[in-house]
Formats: sequence, C-alpha cells, structure tokens
Amino acid sequence: MTTDPIPSETTPTGFFNEPVTSVDQAADLVGRLFRVAEPGAVFSPPLTAHDRTLITASEVMISMGAGFGSGGEGADAGGGGGGGGFSSGRPVAVVVVDAFGVQVKPVFDLTKVGIAAVTALGAMFIAWQQMRRAGRD
Repeated sequence: MTTDPIPSETTPTGFFNEPVTSVDQAADLVGRLFRVAEPGAVFSPPLTAHDRTLITASEVMISMGAGFGSGGEGADAGGGGGGGGFSSGRPVAVVVVDAFGVQVKPVFDLTKVGIAAVTALGAMFIAWQQMRRAGRD
C-alpha cells in the first residue's frame, strides 16, 4: 500500500478540498479554521467621519468534525478518514463613539426573527395537534 499524494493535476483546490496527508497539514487546517475567530474578524477596523467613530461587531461561528475507520481482514483491507468544517460570520451590532459617549446599537436581522417565528408557530401547532389527539382518547 503506497502513501503517495494525489497528483497535482487531479488535486482539488480550496480551503477544505485539499487532501490531508500528514499531521502537520491537519494542524495547519485547524489553525486556519480557528483564525477566523481572531479579533479582526469579530470587530471591524474603526471608521471615523464627522466626529463619530463606528465599529462593527460580528458573530463568528465555527464548527468542525472528523472521523476515521479501521482495518479489516487482509493486508490491504480497511481504511478510513474524513472530516470537514464550517465557519461563518454576520454583523450583530455597531459600536458608535461620539461626543455623547459610547453606544452599542444592535443590527436587526429580520431573517432570524422570521425563522424563530415560523419555528415557534410550528412547535405550537404540533403541541396543539397532540393535545387534540390526547383529548379524543
């Protein structure tokens, strides 16, 4: 069984599409994923105009998972591997610094409010259906 890397002409490119062939490459991949949560990713550079400074604060989410297999019977049987990760960010507040002091103004995310409302209504409908069925029994 050989451990030669995949030839470069067939190797996919991208953050998570690169084959990981060593512990050092895996550590580098995890390091790149966690660099997303550095302060520069959470707080924007200050913007100043008309005696007012604005700083955007963001929510940063990171998720990752990994797996591996085991050997089977025979010299070349078995194997395994796998893994993946995800990171995202979105603005949640704007910090305003001016002559009146420091204010934190939340960013209203209508999509999240809508998803929460639909989820709550769905849960209420399911609970109502179960109560109706329990009343008939």
